[in-house]
Amino acid sequence: MGKFIINYIRQSLNALKNPKQMIPTVILGLFWLALALLGSFGINPLPVRILSFLTFAQGGMFGGVFGAVGGILGKVVVVAFLNAAVIPLFQKKAPFSGIGGGIKGFFKSLVVKSLASIAPLLGGLGFSLLLYAFMNSSQSLQNSIVGIIAFVMILQNMGRQSGFMWGLVFSVAGSISKGKTPSYIGVSRYLSGMTLGFALAVALSAMKLPWSAWLGAGFLLSALIFIIVAKRKREVSAA
Repeated sequence: MGKFIINYIRQSLNALKNPKQMIPTVILGLFWLALALLGSFGINPLPVRILSFLTFAQGGMFGGVFGAVGGILGKVVVVAFLNAAVIPLFQKKAPFSGIGGGIKGFFKSLVVKSLASIAPLLGGLGFSLLLYAFMNSSQSLQNSIVGIIAFVMILQNMGRQSGFMWGLVFSVAGSISKGKTPSYIGVSRYLSGMTLGFALAVALSAMKLPWSAWLGAGFLLSALIFIIVAKRKREVSAA
């Protein structure tokens, strides 16, 4: 897993060699600065609120140190999304290719036939709820765009069977299985669970219910229980 993250960081830093690829990030940073200045002067009309929502400008502004760190992570997600939308245009490619395949894979992953196959769904669901609560510490609708963006990006990862989250989950699963190649359906189920989790988290924010962290912990515990039960069932069958 560590090797995967290091390689991903190296690939991301390669963007610094091409100034054009930095343009979206710089522009977004200027928007964040301008919106922060407007907010400090109490200027907050509807257009400013809409821009703040779309750019996750208030991410990390609340919740102390914990909220700030989570907000920074959320801003990284927003930057990655913006780059995924704009940079392919410079390369004369279609942005967000793979989302259609991701939607198909999502529905296929929901078909479960055993206790063991339920665990990845619950695990992904729980993890994404906790991650959302971390990035959006206030769990407010104003900052919920980070959940929507994460939802779209994971669908794209599933469709392409590549990208940061796909590679990370694949790497972690490989480490847990002691070097065995993880099944693609298992990785897809976990990511499908994450899409469900982010969708649920945004819905909870819309209903002003700050339950994401608690529900996330509950789903992770449920996933662990399913793993234990499935393992014991296999042991009994093998005996």
